[in-house]
Amino acid sequence: MPNMIKKLILGLVIMASITVPSMVLAADQWQGTDDMVDSRMEEIIGVSAKEPLIDISQGNLGLFLFTAGGFAAGAVVGYQWRRLFHEKAGNVDD
Repeated sequence: MPNMIKKLILGLVIMASITVPSMVLAADQWQGTDDMVDSRMEEIIGVSAKEPLIDISQGNLGLFLFTAGGFAAGAVVGYQWRRLFHEKAGNVDD
């Protein structure tokens, strides 16, 4: 059995060494789904995309907003979790 596992791992390594380089070489030809949909809608509707109101592509503003949203969502979910499971059980402690 251990011999079969070694052959399986060797086969996976060989397949990865063949597949990954070809994917990396062709990566510049791939287009993201968002870009494809946006460009198609621009063609159909005739209206181009506008610049964002707040550009979060540079710096840490996007990271800050994501973290602040996660904190707010965690606080809301945590409070509701306490209300649902602690107070329903009849253990209302102040």
